[in-house]
Amino acid sequence: MDRTAKRKITGMPEKLLNWLIDSRLGFLDKLIEGKPHGFFSAHLPVLATWSDEESYPVNMAVKGIGLLPRKDKLKHYTDIFEAAIAASRSMPWDESLPKRIAAIRMLYGNPEELDAALVGGLEIFEGKTLENMKANPHASLLYMGMSHGEKEMKYISFQVNGTVELLDKESPYYKYLLASRKLFEFERFHLYQPDYPFGYIIHVEDAKDKSPFTKSNGHSHRMMRDKQ
Repeated sequence: MDRTAKRKITGMPEKLLNWLIDSRLGFLDKLIEGKPHGFFSAHLPVLATWSDEESYPVNMAVKGIGLLPRKDKLKHYTDIFEAAIAASRSMPWDESLPKRIAAIRMLYGNPEELDAALVGGLEIFEGKTLENMKANPHASLLYMGMSHGEKEMKYISFQVNGTVELLDKESPYYKYLLASRKLFEFERFHLYQPDYPFGYIIHVEDAKDKSPFTKSNGHSHRMMRDKQ
């Protein structure tokens, strides 16, 4: 059976996409202001893959996953990021931060140039996650975090399901992902890695809103989401 046949690519809902964009921009604000940035939940979802041969078939790992530009804008932003990286080599790394942040803001400040049906990341460890992806090209992401509204903070959580496409180093998507990673390679929130043997993109097919809310039932109040 062809697992990827007749798959409909639907993309992410607006609520999730806006949270991912706003969280990224907020993270950049804290970075440029030198403020503690904490756990970057919008960039670090739990990635679940499957193996039909294991007693516990679901493998879960926290992975760095980002949004991607539309295909027609892919080389444009890769060139911008690579130019910022090259310019940073002629100055102290800390002093180059504004230039590097300006480069990534060019994309996230123009959300119409993002592809709402794609997310991607770089493979580092070549472990169980990669093994499962090769055998079964389906994956789920669990995003969870906080959304800051006008009057209160709200919890947000989404399960994103999609089909995996592995990328070799010649792929334009791999080159974009590598350039976006290298923009912040030596920041304190990153663990330095010498190589990224593969990249991957996930074609988003389905997204389920699992954000908790207060459900009143008689005298009880519980935080839950129906049909989770």
